[in-house]
Amino acid sequence: MYFFLLSLSSILAYWIIKTAVSSNKDRLYARRKACQPCARLPQTERVIGYSLFKQDATIARQGRSLQTAQDRFRLLGDTFSGVILGQFFISTIDPENAKALLSSQFADFDSGKKALFGPFLGDSMLTTDGALWKHSRSLVRPHLGRTQVEDLSNLEGCVQNFFACLPKDGSTVDVQHLFFRLTFDNVIQLLLNETVSTLSCQPGSNLHMVIKAFDSIGDLVNRRATLGPLLRFYCDTTMNDACKILHDFVDRIVEKAYRKRKKSSGSTPPVSFLDSMLDSTDDLVKVRYEVLGLLLAGRDTTAGTLSSLFYVLARRPDVWTKLQTEVHRLGGRKPTYSDIKGLKYLQQLIDETLRLYPPVPVLFRAANQTTTLPRGGGVDGKSPVLVPKGTVISCSTFSLQRRQDVYGPDAEEFLPERWNHLTAHWNFLPFSAGPKVCLGQTYAYVQMAYIVSRVVQHYERIEKRSDEPWMERWSITLMNASGTKVGMIPKKGTVPILNDHVRNGAQE
Repeated sequence: MYFFLLSLSSILAYWIIKTAVSSNKDRLYARRKACQPCARLPQTERVIGYSLFKQDATIARQGRSLQTAQDRFRLLGDTFSGVILGQFFISTIDPENAKALLSSQFADFDSGKKALFGPFLGDSMLTTDGALWKHSRSLVRPHLGRTQVEDLSNLEGCVQNFFACLPKDGSTVDVQHLFFRLTFDNVIQLLLNETVSTLSCQPGSNLHMVIKAFDSIGDLVNRRATLGPLLRFYCDTTMNDACKILHDFVDRIVEKAYRKRKKSSGSTPPVSFLDSMLDSTDDLVKVRYEVLGLLLAGRDTTAGTLSSLFYVLARRPDVWTKLQTEVHRLGGRKPTYSDIKGLKYLQQLIDETLRLYPPVPVLFRAANQTTTLPRGGGVDGKSPVLVPKGTVISCSTFSLQRRQDVYGPDAEEFLPERWNHLTAHWNFLPFSAGPKVCLGQTYAYVQMAYIVSRVVQHYERIEKRSDEPWMERWSITLMNASGTKVGMIPKKGTVPILNDHVRNGAQE
């Protein structure tokens, strides 16, 4: 017992001395950089921050996390600090701080995603930092070319499958659920050159199990996030089970493509992102993780944005009428990539949706060394702020993109015309920015514009079928907790053309 107490006392003394030395170094560093403290979130105690954890957990269950954060910024200013479950954090919506996090001081911060997404995405571009991230990006980036962005033929098939799922009599349908299926099918085709139809798969089928597992990942990642430092002790069997289903699904496709590429000995040009990747590496596990990361990003961001856009369109007949006028100029033909670039009002609609309902509503980073943020300190908020190593920084794009000093007193209103003369720069970050900017953002815009324009060509109007207000459901990406319940009233003589796997059933 004596030796146990002696050891415990030694460990405690070492921790106290180490903390004191580190704090003294931080104070000297802050003095050299002319740092001033930022505003502090009112808390009953700032050692553990358990009461804040309980409060925020309740707010999250009520679907008010983003609005509460916005209220805190209005009360405390653009940058404030707090402690939650022993973790010191700084929250900011200052565009100069966002620029530092994502670009000018990029090397000082890590994404910290590996702990949350590791079982699903391994060491991939979405989860790594530093040298590992650079390796992943150099492996992935060359294979996301312009050809994939401009070829919309496969997307048309997915759109027709989507139309086939909509009631022909204009009865109520939740298109949010369907958009997540549509974008999954399209991204699988785009990345893997594999045709699937989750829009029509039967319950109990292998494909249905795959899409249900994919749908569950967001909630499972959120659960892991709430565990904080306890995550390292948690055996996440539910996450592991979902990951096994998804890994097996992608592995089968990757292995089949790998055998085919090896048999051809490179004599045939690659026809997909997967083929190009397999010409660059034989590490099939690495390929699997990169494919899943791109699938996650490509599906969820687009589907969530489309859902919010259609929520708005069902409530704004003036916007729908103006959109119809623009799309009518196509004369009913399928839009090309060049056509889409000319649909300016549709582009503004998408930008305004991304502004008010950003798919990733908060960007997180963790300081990998003691550093600073350029603004937020002092009474006027213009002095640098000390960021000790290990500090978690959150930048709420949801609040940043609703700043009245940037977007005007009507910042909370949906007004696409504001983009006629608006240049937002670091106040508009729906796809992040800097070295880790989303590689697929151009295709995301094109995909959304194509889908919306085809809907306008086939449907006379969209009717609101629910009076429920938009309420946040924050999984990996942002969506409406109550879905997007609408009535799609078809134009006369527009009958969707069913693809073979809608006629004959989904691929098993």
